[in-house]
Formats: sequence, structure tokens, C-alpha cells
Amino acid sequence: MSCKKFKLIGLTGSTGLLGQSLKKKLRKLNNYKLNCYKGDITNKSQLKKWFNVNSFHYVIHLAAIVPVKKVNKNINFAKKVNIGGTKNIINEINKKKSIKWFFFSSSSHVYQFNNKKVRETSIKKPFSIYGKTKLEAEKFIEKKINKKIKFCIGRIFSLEGKNKDDSYFLPGLLKKIRKNKVIEIDLNQFRDFIHVDDVAEAVVILLKKEQVGIYNIASGKKTRFYELINLFSKLIKRKIKFKNTVSKVSNSSYADIYKIKKAINWKVKKKVFYIIKDYLNLV
Repeated sequence: MSCKKFKLIGLTGSTGLLGQSLKKKLRKLNNYKLNCYKGDITNKSQLKKWFNVNSFHYVIHLAAIVPVKKVNKNINFAKKVNIGGTKNIINEINKKKSIKWFFFSSSSHVYQFNNKKVRETSIKKPFSIYGKTKLEAEKFIEKKINKKIKFCIGRIFSLEGKNKDDSYFLPGLLKKIRKNKVIEIDLNQFRDFIHVDDVAEAVVILLKKEQVGIYNIASGKKTRFYELINLFSKLIKRKIKFKNTVSKVSNSSYADIYKIKKAINWKVKKKVFYIIKDYLNLV
């Protein structure tokens, strides 16, 4: 009897919000096997051992220091992980003939705030140090990865899911609402919110198609903050105290997702109403 051949996927950042959702989906795929990296991506010897004992076909790199506040508290460490760790991974990937495809999770933070839809070709002007680390990592990948390896970069917009901590915007807003605090917010600002399961599904399809290039992964919809207040109010069945504070500068961002929809025929299933219900444990 011949052994069934599997394509082996290496995954970093499997314990994060996106990693947990993606891990569940990847384990359900036929003809694929998953191996999650449990070490430190800044530790070259640990990484080298992981790559040496596994003949990966695909590598998905999610590991990073993400919350803007956490990055700002220790900028050098964030750079060491987000940039240095990515360089370590690429250096190991370049040594392996078995690896055919690589995915890097980047961020909408590489763009500048904009009231118009941002395309993959839009100006890259990071509005946070976190965004700067992601853009530098992107540049290294494009310049240094082995030309024989297909690579894909996903610029993920406002990733949401109920396990996010309150240092992020939406869970932080919910915390204030639950404490019955007055919410000071510019009601006309907006974000492009996308549920983690939709992002994970996009990554799975990109992998199966071995898609090449840079793609915005987002809902492609702008949700103004007054809509969020109304949705929370509707679902918790009480009025929310708020004070409209008009910002002098734009803090808004949303994506053009034409490129990824055309490439992989993917669409968002869990929209903002679902995201709010998820945070409220109503789904």
C-alpha cells in the first residue's frame, strides 16, 4: 500500500487571534498537514531546528508584536520581533528547496489614514510604529526572498474577534459602554472592520491557489463610529452616553478589495452586526 502524500504547512503565531482561527481551518483541509512553531522567532537556533526537521511546502508567518500600545511601550523589542524575526524566517526559507509558497501577515497600518479607499498601490506612509515595522518587513521579503519561492503578503485591516483584549478600539469601546462611561468619540470617523474568521478563510484560499502578490484583506466597507454606537445600543437594549468630539485630522481608513476578490473569488460573510454580537457573546 502506498503512503498518501501530504503537503506540510509551517505556521508561526498560532496562539494569536488570527492564528487560532486559521489553525482550525487548516486542520480540516484534506491532503495538508500543519506544524505550528512554538519557539521564539528571534532565536535563530530554534528556528533553524524547526526548519531542519520539517520539509515544509508552505510557510505562513503571523507571529508579531501587534497592539500599538504594546509596540510603543517597547519599540526596540517590537522591531526585534516584527522585523528581525521576519528576517530570520526568510533566511531559513531561502535554504529550503521544499518550500514553494510563503505568506506574510501585514497590516493596513502601512498606509496613511485616508477618507478614500486605499488600494495596494496607494501611498505607504505608516501612521504607527507598528505599521513601520510591518512595512520594513515587507520590503525585506520582496528584496531578499528566493526568487523561486512564491510569496504573498496580506495587508489586514481592523481584525476583530471576541478574544481581543481591550487595548484595541472595539473591545476598549465595549469596556467603556459596560461601565456606563461617557464615550468621547468623533462619530463621523470610520474603520474597515473584518472578522477574524473571514481573514482566516482568505488566507486558506490564497494558500490553496498559491496566490502571488500583495492583497488588502478587509471588508471593503466603512463603518462610521456613530453606526457602532447605534449597534451596541440596539443589542444591549439601552442608550449609550456619548460626546461627539470632532477630530482635527482623519483617523479613518478602509480598503479597496477588488484585487483579492478577483484573484480568489472570496467574499466577507461575517459583517459588522455579527462582529458586535460576537463581542457581546450573542453568537
